[in-house]
Amino acid sequence: MPFGNTHNKMKMNYSAEQEFPDLSKHNNHMAKVLTLDMYERLRDKETSSGFTLDDVIQTGVDNPGHPFIMTVGCVAGDEETYDVFKELLDPVIEDRHGGYKPTDKHKTDLNPENLQSLCG
Repeated sequence: MPFGNTHNKMKMNYSAEQEFPDLSKHNNHMAKVLTLDMYERLRDKETSSGFTLDDVIQTGVDNPGHPFIMTVGCVAGDEETYDVFKELLDPVIEDRHGGYKPTDKHKTDLNPENLQSLCG
């Protein structure tokens, strides 16, 4: 397992209320989305590589952000993170990317004839 997750097992000795971080002074998308109820539902989950909810949100907990610059506040440790923690990540992605929903698809055009020069 690439990620050590013994911390996830030990924290289950404490309630979600005791473990939930104080995000009241944080300016990031994760802090905007994460609620105590959501934390309680997701806190015992992990990906097959051992990535946990606490791993997802740690960067946003440690770095509250700037009052005028909204940061993301969370990371995905592996591809499976997007499925296991979709309840948190889908709204963060949608908020950060101006309405980009899980059903949306990135349009890719690999035809070089459709390239447009910015140099004039």
